[in-house]
Amino acid sequence: MTQSDWGNISAPSSGGAKDIVRVDWKSINELKGRLIGGVLPRYVYWVVNKEGKKRSIECLGFNRETKAFDPNLQDPMKEVPAELYSEKPQFAYVTQLIDRKTSQVALFDPIKKQAYDEIVALAINPEYGNPADEIKGYDITISKQKTGPLPQNVKYKVLAARNSSPLTDEEKELPKYDLEKLFKRPTYEEQKKWLLENTTYFMLQAGNEGFLEGAKDL
Repeated sequence: MTQSDWGNISAPSSGGAKDIVRVDWKSINELKGRLIGGVLPRYVYWVVNKEGKKRSIECLGFNRETKAFDPNLQDPMKEVPAELYSEKPQFAYVTQLIDRKTSQVALFDPIKKQAYDEIVALAINPEYGNPADEIKGYDITISKQKTGPLPQNVKYKVLAARNSSPLTDEEKELPKYDLEKLFKRPTYEEQKKWLLENTTYFMLQAGNEGFLEGAKDL
């Protein structure tokens, strides 16, 4: 298992059949919820496919188990010339919570880095502890504030409830997401095959058919 308990988490080094419900920060400025389950560590690259659309792919150079980048891990994006792609992988840890407004389980995908850091600070503080603990856990409120005219000019603030809120029997039975399945980590071969078929990042190194030498056998 690579999910980490909020009561034993540290800052990173530098599903199911039901419809997926995600936290939508584009339409809300404040979220009150109760974290449940663990947190799945991951970083992603944002790449452009052949249709010109951006999509995220797992950074295979980041080890979920150790929560650290590992130069010994194969990462096909490291094989792309810097003049074609040089962006650093982005923080994309994932968790889930009970949205107090809807009483639904929502996927926190990804957790905003600033909010994550503040949740970690609460989790390691003995006065608060693990916010996702079934008995001693507590609600958190995350607020979003604009700090300037650009989309990235945003800051997040996390406040913890004064009292713990043990999960009710009904809340314990709410269907949760299987984060490991929902965010299945591809193999090096699987990811490279997808990149060769769906992007042009390898074009300068490829032959007439758009494949690197030996790539047809992946």
